[in-house]
Amino acid sequence: MAPPRFTFDRLLVLTASSAGIIAAIVVLSLSWPAPAGVLIARISDTASIAMCLVVLAMALLIAWRAGGHAPNMAIALSMTFIYGGIVANLLLDRLQVVTAPRQFVQLLLFLLASAFFIRATQLFPRRLGASDIASSPTIWGKSPPLRQAATSLLHPAGAWAISAIATAVIAVTPGVHVFIPMWMAVTATGILYFYITLRGSDGEARHKVLWFFEAVLAAAMFTVFAGAIDLVLGESMTPDARAVVQLIFRIAAGLSVVICLATAVFYAGAMSSALVIRKTLVFGATVGLLLFLSAVVEIYVAHSLIHALHVSDRFTSAVLGAIFGLAFHPLKNRIEHFMKRFAPKDKTSTEPTATINPRAELSGQ
Repeated sequence: MAPPRFTFDRLLVLTASSAGIIAAIVVLSLSWPAPAGVLIARISDTASIAMCLVVLAMALLIAWRAGGHAPNMAIALSMTFIYGGIVANLLLDRLQVVTAPRQFVQLLLFLLASAFFIRATQLFPRRLGASDIASSPTIWGKSPPLRQAATSLLHPAGAWAISAIATAVIAVTPGVHVFIPMWMAVTATGILYFYITLRGSDGEARHKVLWFFEAVLAAAMFTVFAGAIDLVLGESMTPDARAVVQLIFRIAAGLSVVICLATAVFYAGAMSSALVIRKTLVFGATVGLLLFLSAVVEIYVAHSLIHALHVSDRFTSAVLGAIFGLAFHPLKNRIEHFMKRFAPKDKTSTEPTATINPRAELSGQ
């Protein structure tokens, strides 16, 4: 039986995640069949809802199987209200709720999601204490003022205070230009504690935190790819084709986030998260750079060659495509060699980490 102090958290996750799953099903039922003019938009929303359903189901499983383990419950609360907030916003949009109630619900969900996210970074994969910050090799452990600030925010009231301030600013000055900086401030606070854990001595905790960084990196990589392809091929694609390409990359980003979250929560074992991050950085930088160079060449060089040599657009595009294809591996090797100095180091060779049994991990053993 779960300890009494965790009973409320467990009940909250079970209730909120179940409500989120039901709301997601309602959104899907209201979205289909979709009018022809908004078909791609409906498919995009469906992909987002599917991702939220998977994450909410993960949170429900964690609460059901690991209700007495504080780190697991912290991450379950964070996942529930972040992804439940996405579902709630889509549901309010489908139901065409008037502005005032919608703003109240959105602000409440932002407050809860922000506070639970900060608390999750302080508790998962292991609870951080004042001694962890004091012994941290980062600037947050070496500088007394910063150490005092980071330590004081470990109290639950600190997370709620930051979230309340951010929520109040959004309420007073609504708009995307205010929401994004506030959410970035909340995210930066969480990254601070994840970074302290990452630089700590617990090898298993480092593996789990690195999977969260991989989720962010993979999502950013797919977003950059989508933008680069739109830059390279935007003029030659129809609006529908462009929307389909963006949708594919959005689905890929969602899948990568879900896989990395599941790996961080349920599995920390033999797969090197540092190696995955390094390879993602190298691949993302290589492809992004080639796409950017391709766009530059297409705009400033290809047209000149076409007019000077009197060759067809297709021939020039094929030749340029072959050149960039042949350049992929040499460029990748160069970038990989350069990034080895900056990418996360894999410490599994010096600090062995046992393979984690997902069932045992869920149970908090």
